[in-house]
Amino acid sequence: MYLKFILATVVALHLGGTWAAKADTDLSRVQVITSFYAPYSYSEDGNTQGIAVNQVRRLLAELNYFPTIKIYPWARAYTTALNAPNTALFSIARTPEREEMFHWIGEIIGFNVLLYRHKNRDDIQVNSLSDLKKYKVGALSKDVKGQYLNTQGIATIDINNEETGIKMLQSNRIDLLPTDRHSMEYRLKQNGIPADSLVPVFPLKDISKPLYIALSKDTDPEIVAAFREAYKRAFP
Repeated sequence: MYLKFILATVVALHLGGTWAAKADTDLSRVQVITSFYAPYSYSEDGNTQGIAVNQVRRLLAELNYFPTIKIYPWARAYTTALNAPNTALFSIARTPEREEMFHWIGEIIGFNVLLYRHKNRDDIQVNSLSDLKKYKVGALSKDVKGQYLNTQGIATIDINNEETGIKMLQSNRIDLLPTDRHSMEYRLKQNGIPADSLVPVFPLKDISKPLYIALSKDTDPEIVAAFREAYKRAFP
């Protein structure tokens, strides 16, 4: 019995020390931001929600931290995370170019990127990336999809959001639009557009990888450590 008491006391002291250390970490300095990317993150009735939002809230719950998750256009969210300390950003692609720009916490959602065209544009045929040079390709500003195509020598036309991109496809102002399959299906349904109006013509396998939550480079090391430990608990 005495040995059991000693062991229980040691464990209690250890756990107490762990939770005390967490309590000393001032998480109120951390702003959590995302971008409009339904069904992963979007605003409805003034509330930020979506598949990725739910995943991040699961992580934040492990920290006993329940902030308002701000939602911005992607370019603003990305620029904010690059420049503001103690900023958590999701959902962001982890690329070699971005590797040293952030503290990477962990994967949040899957990502399946394809290039879409209007169903009536049978003249658009894509068998390789080099074929894209013949077409007008839209892409979100500062988004990984456009950045990837640019590194492959493909010029892109900046669009503010993917709803705009869909409208531009429908009116033939652009020929192709790269987007995630689930996101495209969701947007077509929400806007009352037949699901077969836009069809995938080519996969972008190099960037079809899970998206992450990351912290800005100037984030307090204690906060980074707390987030990483919380991620391990939330997603063992």
